[in-house]
Amino acid sequence: MLAFSKSAIHFPLALLLLFRFSQPAQGTLAVQVNPDLSSQALSESLAALGTQVAASPNPQPAEALFERALQIAETIQPLTERSQALLTIARKLREANQTSRSQQLIERVIQLALAHASERATDEYGKERQQEDLAIISAQLAEAGQVERALQFVRTKISLKLRKGQALNKIAVAIAHQGKTQQARELLSEAVRSVKGDTEDYAYESNGSCGNEKFAVFSDIAKSLSLVSELDQALQVAETIWGCNSASGDSAQYYQAWAYLGILSNLRTVGQLQQTWNSAKRMPQAPNVSGDPVERLMTWHELAEKLIDLGEIPLALSITTELSTLSRIKDDTRMSIYPQLLVEMGQENLQKIALKLAKNRQFEAALQVTQLLAGAPARQDIARKEIAAQLAHTRQLDKALQVASSVSDATMKTRTKLAIVERLQKIGLTAQADALFEKLIPALTPESAPELVAIGQRDRALNLIAKLDGQSDAQTQILVETAMQFVELKQVEPALQLSLKLKEDRNRHPLLLAIAAQQVKLGQLDRSLEVALFLKKSSLWDLPPQRDRLLTSIAYGFARSGQSVKARQAAEEISEDLARVAVISELAIQKQQAQKN
Repeated sequence: MLAFSKSAIHFPLALLLLFRFSQPAQGTLAVQVNPDLSSQALSESLAALGTQVAASPNPQPAEALFERALQIAETIQPLTERSQALLTIARKLREANQTSRSQQLIERVIQLALAHASERATDEYGKERQQEDLAIISAQLAEAGQVERALQFVRTKISLKLRKGQALNKIAVAIAHQGKTQQARELLSEAVRSVKGDTEDYAYESNGSCGNEKFAVFSDIAKSLSLVSELDQALQVAETIWGCNSASGDSAQYYQAWAYLGILSNLRTVGQLQQTWNSAKRMPQAPNVSGDPVERLMTWHELAEKLIDLGEIPLALSITTELSTLSRIKDDTRMSIYPQLLVEMGQENLQKIALKLAKNRQFEAALQVTQLLAGAPARQDIARKEIAAQLAHTRQLDKALQVASSVSDATMKTRTKLAIVERLQKIGLTAQADALFEKLIPALTPESAPELVAIGQRDRALNLIAKLDGQSDAQTQILVETAMQFVELKQVEPALQLSLKLKEDRNRHPLLLAIAAQQVKLGQLDRSLEVALFLKKSSLWDLPPQRDRLLTSIAYGFARSGQSVKARQAAEEISEDLARVAVISELAIQKQQAQKN
């Protein structure tokens, strides 16, 4: 861990660090960064490295950063990630007008791919993985602007039809983004033929798992076809695939839903969505080899939301009604938890649709959807709270209060009225806001704290929070919501104080991540870096990518303020090698531009 002076650590986080970590052992640190060092050894060497570089006449020249990026890239395994890293540096070098070095790296990737293609696979599985690697690298070369060489590689080195189709699909996407739509269409048609011509059986279901490589590739191709305005063919492909559930029921692959979701991501008109709905409503609904109701839920929900964004409310409501019916499917052939999963997923989707309608000021439609949530009163209340708040924002106070009165839970009813107070404040109706708040004071509870913070009642909120005497799920949720409200208002210190009340990492660490992100926006880069370093030892499985994004923003923030040593330190802490290479390469470009100026 990087060493910080005592004065650099501010009170709330300092307490947290004090109780969670011991002081690092003192010792001589290696100044030369060795690519073979472990992550811990690498991070421990950064402070000394930074000190040495800062003392040099020309601290951290761009060339040194490019060399460091290359040093990391050449150690990355597997090969596909190494090639991606090298091509990332090549792109950055090209942006820095170092075209000769950029081309050298492209040639390096091609030589690596050729060497990999010449290796003799020991079995069919090894050959399959080798061919997949070559397909991925071919696509990477196309994305790097080497389209002809990528296509040559596909036609001469990839023999498996499935992998050839996979590569052609990715190359087509790269070409489409370069504006070569017709060529992309031709390659996609070839990709479809190639995958269809594959006769291997890629489906399996054993040891609690399931998968179908052919369907996975077809799912990607369907999305790509919609990208180049081939919607008819995209939907035809989507209709030929379906998902699978593992034998244990613990996992699933939703290939058909992923195909439709990919298609939807590229659609921009009501007509396109109507055509997609005509196809999607025929999706299989039985949870067996022909499909899964979850795939319908995923697809139909996204369709409804896209239609709302385009103002096509009647069709969105029609689909929403179908969603409500679908989530009540009973199926005795699945594990007992499965029907409940459908119900909960359907209710969550309905809540999201009601919230989107409210935010789009489609109040009658939103209230209509809340009627479908009669079996989930908590979700119904959350939706009605947002509807009431949005009504108040449009100066429809009587209707807002009427909706608030329909909220079933007494605590949520108070919170809904506080949300109305907040909106009245925002639109300048302070007298009405103050009058309504005075009436609510006797009903305030710790659960009201997030809304109290939002309306400027910080001390009252903290006093109520202090009354919480446990760590139940409900109380934890209130602590997190209140802290997040402080974060949104750029009040970092009270948010940090509340984070100390959270005992479990799964609640505290995501909150600290949000706090650190706000600190970056506020220019508090050193403090944000402290949090990022603290989170390095978090055991949460989904935290590292988010932490890497935080470190990226910290590194760029330091670079913009001219603190290149600290920018380098933050970049070196990024755990994912590809991301680290990309950031260090970008820092090199920024450094080069600064040197020119």
